[in-house]
Amino acid sequence: MPETIDWPRFPSPRRRRRFLLLLVVIAASFFGGRMALSYYVDALWFGSLGYREVFFKTLSFQWGIFAAFAVATFLVLYGSFLALTRAHLPDLPDGHTIFIAGQPVKFPVERVLRIIALLVSLVIAVATGGAMSTKWTTFALVWFAPHTNGGAVDPIFGKPLNFFLFTLPAWQLIAGWLLTLAVLTCALAIFFILITGGARVLTGSLSRSVTLPWCGFSVAFAFLLLILAMRVYLGRFERLLDDHTIFGGVTYTDAHVTLTGMLIVCAALVLGAVILAFNAARVPRARWLVAAILPAALCYFVVQGVAWYVSSFIVKPNELVRERPYIVHNTDLTRKAYGMN
Repeated sequence: MPETIDWPRFPSPRRRRRFLLLLVVIAASFFGGRMALSYYVDALWFGSLGYREVFFKTLSFQWGIFAAFAVATFLVLYGSFLALTRAHLPDLPDGHTIFIAGQPVKFPVERVLRIIALLVSLVIAVATGGAMSTKWTTFALVWFAPHTNGGAVDPIFGKPLNFFLFTLPAWQLIAGWLLTLAVLTCALAIFFILITGGARVLTGSLSRSVTLPWCGFSVAFAFLLLILAMRVYLGRFERLLDDHTIFGGVTYTDAHVTLTGMLIVCAALVLGAVILAFNAARVPRARWLVAAILPAALCYFVVQGVAWYVSSFIVKPNELVRERPYIVHNTDLTRKAYGMN
């Protein structure tokens, strides 16, 4: 019987570190040279105008945002991979033997997946950090916004204008970033289910049922539901910026049905996340995944149905009278925002 060959053959740790260091130096020289030249020219131009400190303050803020989001993205993605690997370790195939020219070759699945996950996490982290650094003005407005106790306050939420102009856009960016991470984590958990679940099906007999490992996916899906609850909560404030046929802002239906209904949907999503956490702590079952999203889905459709009924049968017959207070509120808020009397 021919001897089994381990493939791929990984280099020693010292040679691996040298190779990675060489790659970092080459990448830094290739990508950093042009960027450093561009920054140098910009620094000279700002310095000639007497705004050198403004340039370096902007540059430090951009790189701070890049570093924060890149590191956080890498830690979440690669940390999720390591956690899912540990959770599925008993069912994860240690190696797979393939035949090349009649010679058995052992393919180390776990080590290859670890390297791929490391590289993919690094690429996504760098891309995410670069994308978020282009939105540095949004975070700068929050960081350097003046803190005023007085000023215009909207009558619906009781929030000042600074919240809608500066704070809300930043929270929307963060929520979108977290939603992307939650979706990627769920996709990674599904990938592990396909690998380890397939191994269970292949090793299980037809006479007994083979249960899929839902623990990791339950935790990832709970995280996704929490982020969706955050998005729904922030979406309530966006109602103040919506345009309608007669006016823009919160309507009678929004104030009496939708805003409160969205809070109920948020609570239902948080409840679903709690259900999934208990499902992961106990013996995970697929039916609890369905049960976790049912309350939020039911609340959402009920809210939409009630909103349609109120809009069609209560507001429409006497729309001007119903909407008059909200027209006044939005007009006053707009006047205060633009400093009009």
